[in-house]
Amino acid sequence: MSSPVNLRIVFGGDEDARKLALKTGIPKSVDELVLEIMTVFGVKQKFRLQYKDKDFGNEYMNLTSTTQIEDRDTLKVIFLSTDDFNSCMHETAPDVPSCSSILVPLHKTTCSSDSPNTRHASPCEFDSVSEVYLSEDSFSSSTETVLIKSPESRTSSWPQVFVIPRFSCSAEIQLQRADTEFNKSEMLLIPPPKLRSDILEGMAEEIFRYAAYPTDSQLDQAAEALINVHPCLREKGTRTGHEGWKHYLKIKMANFRSKLSKIGHPEITVNSLRNKREGRGKAASNIKKPKKAEVNFLPCLPRGETADSMEKERIALLTEVKKKNNEPVIKEKMHLTFSYRRQELVEDLPMVSDLQSRWPALFTVNEINAEFMRITTVPLLSKFFAQLDKYTADLQKVFSSKGGASGQKISRIMAVADKCGDIHIKRDCVIQSLCVYFNEDMTTVVKEFEDSNPKEAEARISETTLGLFVIRKEGAGAEEEPSDVGVVIEGVTLLENLKSISFGLVILFGLIYALNLSYPQGLKFTFEFFQKVLMNLDGSKLSPKVQALKIKMFQ
Repeated sequence: MSSPVNLRIVFGGDEDARKLALKTGIPKSVDELVLEIMTVFGVKQKFRLQYKDKDFGNEYMNLTSTTQIEDRDTLKVIFLSTDDFNSCMHETAPDVPSCSSILVPLHKTTCSSDSPNTRHASPCEFDSVSEVYLSEDSFSSSTETVLIKSPESRTSSWPQVFVIPRFSCSAEIQLQRADTEFNKSEMLLIPPPKLRSDILEGMAEEIFRYAAYPTDSQLDQAAEALINVHPCLREKGTRTGHEGWKHYLKIKMANFRSKLSKIGHPEITVNSLRNKREGRGKAASNIKKPKKAEVNFLPCLPRGETADSMEKERIALLTEVKKKNNEPVIKEKMHLTFSYRRQELVEDLPMVSDLQSRWPALFTVNEINAEFMRITTVPLLSKFFAQLDKYTADLQKVFSSKGGASGQKISRIMAVADKCGDIHIKRDCVIQSLCVYFNEDMTTVVKEFEDSNPKEAEARISETTLGLFVIRKEGAGAEEEPSDVGVVIEGVTLLENLKSISFGLVILFGLIYALNLSYPQGLKFTFEFFQKVLMNLDGSKLSPKVQALKIKMFQ
């Protein structure tokens, strides 16, 4: 165990300085240190940390690593305004923790009822969402970032570090006293019913900010965080010390969903018995909930809007799509109608041909990327290709060790990539090799045709349930770019003239999210790799096949 450390924490001016005692030493990351300061001092507002840099005459500099500080150092807390926070968020890569990686709730009740940073929020109220709109070449160029106020949407996926909210004033006082007593004598608190109820209510509201149907591991993480922040709540006689709290949270979330169902929250009411289809009238039948780490699976309509007003916006959007150079207006209306579109998709399960006629603006590269980000809060194109390029060397290392017929096939595929300098061809070869590694047949989803026989191509494309079509010149090899790549769902060609197979597969991946579809069974492991390894969406829960590949990649 590391030696105890004391830090001087300055809030604002030097007149407000406090001592932070860290019994287990300096945390490994800045995020963990931020969480410790939030917990100990009850800080709720977003902030960053600065330290005194000896190289610059002890001037304050932004803290980027805990290796920059030592025992008895002084840290300064810099509270962030909304603009500062958004700026910080957009200057940071998606996978790198930053001052924005811990989202601090502003809607929990505190002892000061008139505090400007506290408010009561309905289950449908959240902060703004960052959206990135990209052109087809955007993954290799600068991106345009647009912030749009979206109170009906969640702003982030489940956090790496679950932050315990502040509870009611009465509950906080009782917990503070019990924690103090625990630190002195290790006496555990047996919470009375009212205190337990207050704790569970606050925890349920915080959990719902990220997930209406939390997984078992997420509930376990929340319960563990609760006893870490309030050690007096640890339980005797259990293996982890929080198993009972996990059970209470599971029951509380079920009751919390029942309350939201009564007030008409769409993410909950969609699974009520009266909304079940004929023949599926059981409570546990065909539950519609996030299955691919969707953050905004079925959000509320925007405040002040109704289904009728949203339908008028949809009809107006049909006119806007026909106008030239009208992309900003289309983006705005597509964002406004997002929740209405999701409710239609999830509740009514329309045919793709009907969706194409009702929402033609959705079926463009830019809007598929934007819709994916509305659903997951993660940009599609830029992150996918950045991660694929980043892991290409690791994948090639694993592919080279593959033996047997699969290994020989991968060697032939990667030989094309080594011979050709085109980045698109190289990405195509890496994804094709990935399919072979998983013993999956890429041709079940990607159908290739020669341009000399267009009638055969049209006939087979119309029979395709979900996949890509690739048109090549007669006699062209794999090292040559295809003449055309398109996406087909339910026999309907949704996009054409995509530049490569890898680009087409990413757009298909985005459409699966946008249209609430399942992954193609023939490439289920490949698409799982896309989601959980490349995009890091629910990346902690992998199938054995994908987990084995990931372990080999990082050995």
